[in-house]
Amino acid sequence: MDDGSDCSYRRRTERSLTMWKESFTAAALDGLDRRERTGLINAVSGVRTAFIAISGTQNNWNAGVFTNVTHVGANPACMSILFRPDNGNRHSFTNYKTYKRITLVALPESEMQRLHDSSASYDASIFEWEHLGGRCETLEGWTHPIPTAALWAVELEFDESFRLKNGCIYTVGQVQHVGLGKTLARKDCTLHFDAPPLLALGLQHYFIPESVAQLPYPEVKPIKNGD
Repeated sequence: MDDGSDCSYRRRTERSLTMWKESFTAAALDGLDRRERTGLINAVSGVRTAFIAISGTQNNWNAGVFTNVTHVGANPACMSILFRPDNGNRHSFTNYKTYKRITLVALPESEMQRLHDSSASYDASIFEWEHLGGRCETLEGWTHPIPTAALWAVELEFDESFRLKNGCIYTVGQVQHVGLGKTLARKDCTLHFDAPPLLALGLQHYFIPESVAQLPYPEVKPIKNGD
């Protein structure tokens, strides 16, 4: 007996074919130019905070831009950073692995150009942030100089790393310091800010967030009769 399931499947398939302006199979992605594929996958991964990461040792600092940063536990407090494959010129990863510390700094829109330019491949002897005209302060108890425009900063101590099949390196660090700028307010178990942090979509597009709502903690909704 035909229950109509085949027709339903065909309708869903037809809708899926007309829903997208463009769609890509895995084979189609493999056929794209390398930079085009990288830009696309970076973008569809979503908008994320663009951190400037400060690493190194006294008088030999480096700065780099990182967006693949996630919270991976609060007891103990840990955060992850995903590094691209090590080509021998990944100063931030080398510093983090060698000296065991790295500081992630969130910045406002006014620092967009300097942050973006810091991602260029400078020599290891160059402290990119100051080379580009950025100012830093040395704070008691913190390992690295902190950009004066910082909205907040998190210092991590290297804990472990995993090399993925594609060569990328997933690292986990324990939080050693958290510094919150004067434009931030801590309430309702989260952060509220007057000056929003800079966000990145892919490698070249930047945004600032806008708060649209603060909702209560989600609860299971009762099932309505007839559902």
